[in-house]
Amino acid sequence: MGPCPGKVITGAVPSEKELVVVISLRPLDDEGLERLLAVAVADADPEDVMPPGWTPDRTEEFREFYRGFRRHAYEIVERDRTLGMIRLTDTGQTGLWVARSARGAGVGVQAVRRVVDQAWARSIRTITAETTTGNTAALKVLKRAGATVEVDGDAVRARIAVPVEPATDIADPTRLVLEYLDFYRDTLLRKLAGLSDEELRTSRVPSGWSPLTLVKHLAHVELRWMRWYFRGEDVEHPRGNPAVDDAEWTVEDGDTTESIRDFYLAQCARSREITAAAGLSDRAARWTWDGAPTPTLAWILFHMLQEYARHVGQLDVVRELTDGVTGA
Repeated sequence: MGPCPGKVITGAVPSEKELVVVISLRPLDDEGLERLLAVAVADADPEDVMPPGWTPDRTEEFREFYRGFRRHAYEIVERDRTLGMIRLTDTGQTGLWVARSARGAGVGVQAVRRVVDQAWARSIRTITAETTTGNTAALKVLKRAGATVEVDGDAVRARIAVPVEPATDIADPTRLVLEYLDFYRDTLLRKLAGLSDEELRTSRVPSGWSPLTLVKHLAHVELRWMRWYFRGEDVEHPRGNPAVDDAEWTVEDGDTTESIRDFYLAQCARSREITAAAGLSDRAARWTWDGAPTPTLAWILFHMLQEYARHVGQLDVVRELTDGVTGA
């Protein structure tokens, strides 16, 4: 089932002026180092740029410092415009700075998410960043990029788990489909990490669905296919509140971000319990589609997998329209 307009929706498709700057990362070379220096001198706060205590008149010191970790560094660019720098070491440490003129356009969050993609390609499984409680801008970027934060006095250590698909040597079909379902369940929630409550409730597409209503819909997908159809449980409203049009696609009065997320997680947990006690050849206990054979658990699981793949792909686009964040 594809996205349907919900009854309670806020926001609209963004105009061109509302779209955030879309960036890419470019490995730092000698020419890039000079571009970065020019931005640091003309359009950056010296305390952000590093090395500690650096000032714009100390250009050779800047070059020497950045040459020291150039193989770990990337220019943050918009087309051919350099906006700052981000690094990723072999141990997963990251840090960045952004030009003053590029702040407030989602550049930092996008850069961190693109570094996550680089980490996956380099077999790095966790990205870490260190900052202080006083660096509110850095904390905001890290949290919007999905980081978990640990505070120890004034010191802050942030961690971002790099998403990994199931192992490539899995041959057992049951394990493979179940692990891919969990991968997509995690991806769905990761795509929402860092969005404000307003952004979660705002539609970016003409059909009117929002990220939060997509989570509610997928919770009902889990409930309907695993509990109602396959297990045959006595679920009173498998498609949500019958008094509300398109209820599973609607943020109703009383719904909160936390309540919808908790409902979703509860349905996923129940789905895992049901599949753990069944075999792929087992058939649904209830079926209402005239003319179609009663489905096996294998068919239901693959049907749910394609549903997740489709909707998470749609959420990819919506997240990019919201703040420019792309990637896994």
